[in-house]
Amino acid sequence: MANVSIIVRTKNEERWIAHCLSMLYQQDYTDFEVILVDNASTDHTVEIAKRYPLAALINIDKFIPGKALNDGIRASSGKFIVCLSAHCVPKNKDWLSTLLRNFENDDKLAGVYGRQLPLSFTDDTDKRDLLIVFGQDRRVQYKDYFFHNANSMLRREMWDKFPFDEEVTNIEDRVWGKAVTMAGYHIVYDPNAAVFHHHGLHQGNAPKRARGVVSIIERLDSDVVFELPESWHPDKANVVAVLPVQGEIKPNSEAYKLLAKSILALKNSKYVNKIYIVASDPALAKQMEVLSIDRKSIQNAEALGTDELLQKSLEKIESLGDFPEAVLYVNYDYIYRPEGLFDELIKNAQYKGYDTVFPGYTDYGHYWLKNSDDEYKETDPSMKNRSEREPVYRALYGQGCMTSAVVIRTGKLVGGKVGIHPIKDHQCTLRLSSLSKT
Repeated sequence: MANVSIIVRTKNEERWIAHCLSMLYQQDYTDFEVILVDNASTDHTVEIAKRYPLAALINIDKFIPGKALNDGIRASSGKFIVCLSAHCVPKNKDWLSTLLRNFENDDKLAGVYGRQLPLSFTDDTDKRDLLIVFGQDRRVQYKDYFFHNANSMLRREMWDKFPFDEEVTNIEDRVWGKAVTMAGYHIVYDPNAAVFHHHGLHQGNAPKRARGVVSIIERLDSDVVFELPESWHPDKANVVAVLPVQGEIKPNSEAYKLLAKSILALKNSKYVNKIYIVASDPALAKQMEVLSIDRKSIQNAEALGTDELLQKSLEKIESLGDFPEAVLYVNYDYIYRPEGLFDELIKNAQYKGYDTVFPGYTDYGHYWLKNSDDEYKETDPSMKNRSEREPVYRALYGQGCMTSAVVIRTGKLVGGKVGIHPIKDHQCTLRLSSLSKT
């Protein structure tokens, strides 16, 4: 029997679950068990979670927040119960011991909840809400029944008397908080038991107003709002590079030299974990000393677009038991590539929360589009000075396109929250295949 049981509820949390569980198993207080309550996840949440020593895995088909918690608690043995969202990552290794310390010599304490910190890429409305609601002062609540199950601990004996409501579809934590405070118990808020949590408390707030509030709070709390969990840092990201090769490449040809040059740049990257060549000739990967995906093993490979080919390549990688967080697509055909570009893309993705980020050539030119009626229309009719014009960006996907595995798995190269890394050097648009046709 463990002294503390941690209940983690999940639903397609593959982006977060490893970060959450990794920090749990690094806590300085170790007398705990973890119960995972999964709501029919269709991604790799459960497979990733099983890499950790879970005490129990409970599968549910219909999610009712209070019932999911109760199901997890019924399967647990701890004297104290922790409720933790799968997308919450404890900030420090003493998070669990800090929660537990609040119960010493306080028999009337029903539960304690901790601070929730935004990540650097949390949107403005959510960032504002988290920083306003979860302040820096510890407080004891006798009448205020606010309680938040994303990061909380309660006594089992309190749960025995006051189980979570299994009918309400949300705020089951506040319903529980009101029940215990009305019964004469109190709640503690402890800001030192902090977790990172990118979601907010409210939806639909005016972004312009939120930006004004957040800009002030960011200055006041700059020590936390620009942080990331250590496991989210670029050097901890599991990023694989994939370079498709079509047809035969002869040794010492210009294409061969560009491929070798691209791979060298990837090997020099601080953050790329593995490099795969998708080619029909496995000897090519051996020559370059990288991993190989047999192009011939992919059905109709020559007829597939880049996005579909990457999807099939990711399937091959995942079949080996490797579940990368993101895929860096690289086309070796580009003659010139800025030094350090790959690492810049990965840092952008991690610190700004992009699902896809790629280089874009910054262009202030005047462009016209032709519609279905053979008519032309300007994209920007103004003749202002270029310093007053908004640029357009020519996508240079092949220079390096960093995309989350979740998006790649849907058969798309670009999706979700998109970021563009500006490039001003026109040389970066030049490709060997284009020059050879001129």
